[in-house]
Amino acid sequence: MTPPLPQPSDTPPPDDSVPPGTTRVETRDPQGRLLSVAHLNAEGAMHGPFTAFDAQGRVQMRMGYRDGQPDGPAVIYRDGRVQTTLSYAAGQLDGELRGYDPAGRLASIVRYAQGRKHGLTECFSPDGAPLVSMAYDNDRQHGPTTEHHPDGSVRRRTPYVDGLPDGESLEFHPGGAPAARTLYRAGVVVDGPTRFDDPAGPGKTSLLGRLFGK
Repeated sequence: MTPPLPQPSDTPPPDDSVPPGTTRVETRDPQGRLLSVAHLNAEGAMHGPFTAFDAQGRVQMRMGYRDGQPDGPAVIYRDGRVQTTLSYAAGQLDGELRGYDPAGRLASIVRYAQGRKHGLTECFSPDGAPLVSMAYDNDRQHGPTTEHHPDGSVRRRTPYVDGLPDGESLEFHPGGAPAARTLYRAGVVVDGPTRFDDPAGPGKTSLLGRLFGK
């Protein structure tokens, strides 16, 4: 049996119990190295725990299947470390998908419901400070998108409606003073941007602006 790998404390482990009446199936490369272990039900569909291994024999993925569809918690590993944790329900992403950097630090959380982004998507710096949060409803941005300065204070907040910026977008200097105001209607700028000097010094370009030229 493959020994369990360390996981972040907030990650529920996949169910490794083997359902009765299933058949264990192994795949191996031409050199005989184990590539995967699956379990099949009487109809030949994957049913129960599934484990994949990398070329060095380390666990690469652990997840469960029910009647041929991914179901329950899953973990993806990179070089023996947790890279991604996620969860399925009846073959669709459902719940939190968490991404980790090579040092094992939480980098992002994407929330799903029935295969669609739903709720907050969040990104974090290596020290755990928030970088960006985006609200989703049924796979479309809907609600506030908020960027943060390195100290965690708000850099920019923009409301979205049905996937488009809609309403008053506000930027802030590191000290909290207003930096810019832009008014959107259904993704179109109808006023602004109006920029304001930073009382403490020159203003800075927003994080999304540096990433996407906004």
